[in-house]
Amino acid sequence: MPFVVVITGIPGVGKSTITRIAMKRASAKFRLLNFGDLMFEEAVKAGLVNHRDEMRKLDLTTQKLLQLKAARKIAEIAEKEPVLLDTHCTVKTPLGYLLGLPEDVVKTINPNFVVIIEAFPSEILGRRLRDLKRDRDVETEEQIKRHQDLNRAAAIVYAMYSNALIKIIENHEDKGLEEAVEELVKILNLAVREYD
Repeated sequence: MPFVVVITGIPGVGKSTITRIAMKRASAKFRLLNFGDLMFEEAVKAGLVNHRDEMRKLDLTTQKLLQLKAARKIAEIAEKEPVLLDTHCTVKTPLGYLLGLPEDVVKTINPNFVVIIEAFPSEILGRRLRDLKRDRDVETEEQIKRHQDLNRAAAIVYAMYSNALIKIIENHEDKGLEEAVEELVKILNLAVREYD
């Protein structure tokens, strides 16, 4: 039976760091997949982009096609082993927010859990300003808050289509990382029992 845990959060929240540490500590073994990486592989194959951050500037039809191709790969892998899918609930594009997992994509992946990593907007803004490796849009704290609110709404939609459980984990500057990692480890260890 396929088993997928989706882990999500807006850029700068610390999602990838929490995921990487939790994967090392969890007794449950998951295959970690990054939805954006899978989309990027497809976009590069098609000659559409050279850098990952260029993908959100592609036209919506192209982005949706790349999402569906990535979803099919994920579903295929999940047939063989539990998957922890690192992705975004919503993606900010020049025209507005795009669902990271539109209806056909979420139904293809059919996640069991949607885990949202959150932090205070001021913390996220500070992390983004310190991360010089990524070409990210500049947003205000209010815009960051709005993006997190949209993620919660999107997670509810994803759960509606897949019957997934939703868990929110907070990653704050004052000891939040350790607590966030431990919460994710618990989810992974409990979730895999359902897979067996």
